[in-house]
Amino acid sequence: MLKFLEKSPASTTGFLSAAGTVIYCGLIALFFNFMNKSAGRPGFFGFFLILLLLVFSAAITGTLVFGFPAYLAVVKNKIKEAITTLAFTLLYILGIIIISAFLIILFT
Repeated sequence: MLKFLEKSPASTTGFLSAAGTVIYCGLIALFFNFMNKSAGRPGFFGFFLILLLLVFSAAITGTLVFGFPAYLAVVKNKIKEAITTLAFTLLYILGIIIISAFLIILFT
């Protein structure tokens, strides 16, 4: 997979990183929706679970967004390509946020 990412243009790599982040966030939203319907009052273990999930999510999304650009910058010493890939990732995520907000406003 790493060889594929190294050969791909920054826009493709940014899109894949953004897509992975969106899929992960969607799965977490489904988990929250399930927990909201099935659990009663959260109590200690509910808050404990939320905090652990926050730490885990920060690690996963940090890896998805910053992992490959950091690899390019540190290991391959390709600073410009790393910044470009990160910029594409953030732009794709911003685009998805704007589209999602528009759809929420439109359909609610």
